[in-house]
Amino acid sequence: MHYSVVKMNENYAREVIKWRYTGVHEVYSFEDNEETFNELVNLDYYVVINSNNELEGFFCMGKAAIVPYGKRFGVYDDRSYLDIGIGLNPENVGKRKGYPFFMYCINYIKKEFKINRFRLTVYDFNKSAIQVYHRSGFQIVNFFMGTTGNYFLIMTLID
Repeated sequence: MHYSVVKMNENYAREVIKWRYTGVHEVYSFEDNEETFNELVNLDYYVVINSNNELEGFFCMGKAAIVPYGKRFGVYDDRSYLDIGIGLNPENVGKRKGYPFFMYCINYIKKEFKINRFRLTVYDFNKSAIQVYHRSGFQIVNFFMGTTGNYFLIMTLID
């Protein structure tokens, strides 16, 4: 599958904001409001389009990829890493598309932004994502408890 990347725009943001995940992934569904819409359009969000011109997913970088509550624990203090996040189209969840999609995003960022130190934050119960990140070379380096009692894992990759 061939992918292309474009900056998130209003049309893509309207589509992504409507995505609904199920089960444990439900927490990744965006709230459908003006604040979320503005974040998607104005922060560092990019969409990934497949060869069928369908929205495969997105990735985000920097401020858009951190859990603000985690700042109080110092988990984002090392600024030598680029914080990243990804979102796979919910239609593709559970279909073994996560790893190739994630690797495409990582390799794209490495090439286009000349970055080789990455950090991401993931819920500890998202076992499938953690498996993808481990397979990609990421290691768990820290964690913190969120406001809802769930734990977030901090994972890094130095390539």
